[in-house]
Parts: sequence; C-alpha cells; structure tokens
Amino acid sequence: MSARLQLREGTRRDHDQVDAAYAGFDLSTTRGYGEFLSAQARAFLPMEAAVERAGAALLFDDWDARRRGDLLRADLAELGLAPADLLEAPAFPSAAAVLGAVYVLEGSRLGGAVLRRAIPPGAPMRFLGGDEHGPRWRALTQLLDERLTGAPDLDAAVAAARSVFQRFHDAAQMRVAA
Repeated sequence: MSARLQLREGTRRDHDQVDAAYAGFDLSTTRGYGEFLSAQARAFLPMEAAVERAGAALLFDDWDARRRGDLLRADLAELGLAPADLLEAPAFPSAAAVLGAVYVLEGSRLGGAVLRRAIPPGAPMRFLGGDEHGPRWRALTQLLDERLTGAPDLDAAVAAARSVFQRFHDAAQMRVAA
C-alpha cells in the first residue's frame, strides 16, 4: 500500500471528526464564512509556521507557493477580522513528521475547492485556493511515496498528521464553546 493510502487510512477517523466539526459553519453567510476562516486560522497559521520552522522548504522546492497563511490573513482582513486565539503547534522533529503535517495542510486545499461553491458571492476566497491544487497534491503524494518507505517514517507521519487534525478539530470546537 502506498504511503499516501497508509496516511489516509491512519487518519481517516481524525479527518471525519474534523469534517463533522466544520460542518456546523454556515458558509452561505458572510458571518458564518468569517467564523469558519477564524477557526481555520486558529489551527492553520501556527501549523504552517511550525512546518516552516521544521524545514518544509528543504522538502518542497515550491514551498513559497504552497504557503497560504498570508492568503488567510488577507481574507480575514477583508472581512474585518484578525487571527485570534491561535493554538500551540506541536513540534515536527523529522522530515517524516513535516510530510505528515503538510499532508493535512495540503489536503485542506483540496477541500477548499469544494467549499468555494457555498461561499457568498464577492467574499474573499484566496485561502480556499484556485485550480492549482491538483499538480501540487500529486507532487506531494509522490514525495510521500518516495520518502516514507519504512514503518518508523510512516508512523511519524501518521502521528504528525493526527496531531494537526486534532488542532483543527480543537479550533472548530472553540467556536462551539464560545
């Protein structure tokens, strides 16, 4: 089984929990979309910064193009919002852990393509991305298969991905608790 499929299988429950947590956001209203972006920022911004500190640019020649934190901040600013209550990022101590974390961050770009259809017309959608996600996703999955070849690396990648999914889940739950 490929590394990508093992990552998907190893994080399926986590992914489903995150999807369920974000299903409660009403993306059809500007307010609901702003709440969604705010929740995303609580997790996404510290996770992206953490993988960058851990050396993502050494693994991805196109890391600068993959980064979306500034796009998220710009969308929030256009809605009159600012990132707040950012969650603490875990450490990503190895290339395998960075790859597991980036798997989740890049996967959210794929989900964004679906979500765009529900967003109010005229709302900022830089963070949710455009049509460039396909080639980047394929390049990521190829890198996963090349670099995650043994059980220790796969275990580290799955553990990192699960920790990132947990942060996204926690970020969505903060809205529910407020």
